[in-house]
Amino acid sequence: MRIDEPTDKDEVAGQKPKAGEQLLTPDDVAAQLQVTSEQVRSLIRRRQLAAINISVGKKRPLYRITPKALAGFLDQRCQPSGSAQSRHFRRPDPTPDFFPDLR
Repeated sequence: MRIDEPTDKDEVAGQKPKAGEQLLTPDDVAAQLQVTSEQVRSLIRRRQLAAINISVGKKRPLYRITPKALAGFLDQRCQPSGSAQSRHFRRPDPTPDFFPDLR
């Protein structure tokens, strides 16, 4: 299979690698993201990270990721700088003391 010939799977994933484009292995992506290669494969299986399966037949999948797909994944995962503060929950107001004289 040539890289410059997109398959149906490539078109579904939105990937059309160009001839000579550097394709990344799950290990390469794992090193960049500082996670395990199994976590990268899990992201691919859950369709959160687009990848190309270059294996032939019913063999175990051999995934390759384009740099553009990795950049798109990171763009989706990026949070605005102020969003970290919005995740903190405000403590509820203290419960009023209904029987202050019983202490």
